[in-house]
Amino acid sequence: MRNMIQVILRKASSTMTSQQVARMAVVGLLLACIARSVMAADFFMGREIYEMHCESCHGAEGRSMEPGVPDFSSGDAMFQTDADLYSKIRDGTDTMPAYRGILTEAEVRNVIAYLRSLQK
Repeated sequence: MRNMIQVILRKASSTMTSQQVARMAVVGLLLACIARSVMAADFFMGREIYEMHCESCHGAEGRSMEPGVPDFSSGDAMFQTDADLYSKIRDGTDTMPAYRGILTEAEVRNVIAYLRSLQK
């Protein structure tokens, strides 16, 4: 990926301003990061893990009936970055247990991919 970006930048730099090249590089890196995170997460495995570990409190399809438990089917609970969701799942919260040592990093990412799909 890095080599491809370097080739594109070299070719573009002869016809573009340095500011345009910098913008293109930033966009390319962002797209690469997005593609990597999407490819790394397995929605179907995330659903299985969610059903096993999360559904009892967060509800089927992310609709919790418990007070204080986030509703993942609404936008409010999902206005968090993946990094924020990851740390909450890994470290727990006041009422939610930590899943560090129970779920692998990949499994947490899979759960987050599934959570993102619940938003309506």
